Amino acid sequence: MANSKYNLLVILILLLSSCSNSEDDLNDNGGCSTVEGCLSNYDFERARKIAGKGYNTENDLKDITIAESKYWADKGEIDRALSVVDESWGINDYVWEESDWQAWRYNIIDKGVTICCEKGDYRQAKIYALKASNELNVDGFKIGSGTGRYLDDKGIEYESKVYSNMTEIKAKGSTMRESLLKKINQYEELVK
Repeated sequence: MANSKYNLLVILILLLSSCSNSEDDLNDNGGCSTVEGCLSNYDFERARKIAGKGYNTENDLKDITIAESKYWADKGEIDRALSVVDESWGINDYVWEESDWQAWRYNIIDKGVTICCEKGDYRQAKIYALKASNELNVDGFKIGSGTGRYLDDKGIEYESKVYSNMTEIKAKGSTMRESLLKKINQYEELVK
């Protein structure tokens, strides 16, 4: 009889410890209780749950996007990394400027191109290159548009317009796609 009571008690404890709801899941830190803590554990899903409850949600989502996309890109899962970045597109410009977001996206594509080229898979590298913008330079600015940086008459660069006679620096350079295709061609030439 004592043995059956003991078994019943063990079963009850196991049942109670396995029962929880989503609110309890957030209260039970499961290894992390902050966005930063979850990111250091690569627990991106939990980091999103915590971010959704905070006041700094968009900053947290930017941090999560960068950490998660880097994580997947480092593992060679470029399409998954790009999906993570693309899902974050709506983050406000004051948190993640469009040019910086575009530059981060390019960074992930560039990593994919490099991985493919090192494996000799130039076809897949070109497919990734086609996902890059053909209008933006590698800094994320549209070629010929203003960059938000200014030069004075002495050639000193400023982050904002300080004097009325300053001229805005226009975006120059190759497009993201052109840069990647050039990189792929260089790899192909090296193997010939």
